[in-house]
Amino acid sequence: MKWIDITLPMEEGRPNWPGDIPFAHHITRQIGKDGSHANVSTIESSVHFGTHLDAPYHFIADGKKIDELDLNVLIGPCQVVEVPSAGVHVDLEALKRTVVPGVKRLLIKTDNSQRIHDREFHKNFVALSPEAARWLIDQGIKLVGIDYFSIGPYGDTKDVHHIILGPNDTVALEGVDLSKVDPGFYYLICLPMKIKDAGGAPVRVLLGAEE
Repeated sequence: MKWIDITLPMEEGRPNWPGDIPFAHHITRQIGKDGSHANVSTIESSVHFGTHLDAPYHFIADGKKIDELDLNVLIGPCQVVEVPSAGVHVDLEALKRTVVPGVKRLLIKTDNSQRIHDREFHKNFVALSPEAARWLIDQGIKLVGIDYFSIGPYGDTKDVHHIILGPNDTVALEGVDLSKVDPGFYYLICLPMKIKDAGGAPVRVLLGAEE
């Protein structure tokens, strides 16, 4: 199995969602300095920074929290599709033509992949429309991922999140780096930090492909 890491590095200077606390990494001890025998550091971050997973609780008041998710949703076969945009939305008709019936985990590659590594936040990123979100849920998809920091468009994220997270057994994976990933079928491993009572968490995401 060949593994592809589609996780963005957690590092200072990477854009955060406007209004969130920027990521910061502070070195507190270094080997050879002040008698230290170890390298130690601390981090400060939003739980929705970089590549991260949204649990239902992020938008659903009584929804499942990140430490309550079914791991079976986060590990297993996955389809990666590449679809054009219609303005700031994923083209729904193109999506319908590419998603294979029965898929439970879906990652959507868009024009966002051309700017996922930019050091500025792009408010005009491509996201799902409410109609596309409903169609995905109707297909029985449990995990929806996209190559920017929200499944919903900037300034109007609530409706799409409510649709995707509303069933309470579904999740949104945001900020995945699909810039070097071809459309196709893979094996997904997507494990978030187990932060008690949180609505989201940073996640390490791997795609496995047969060699």
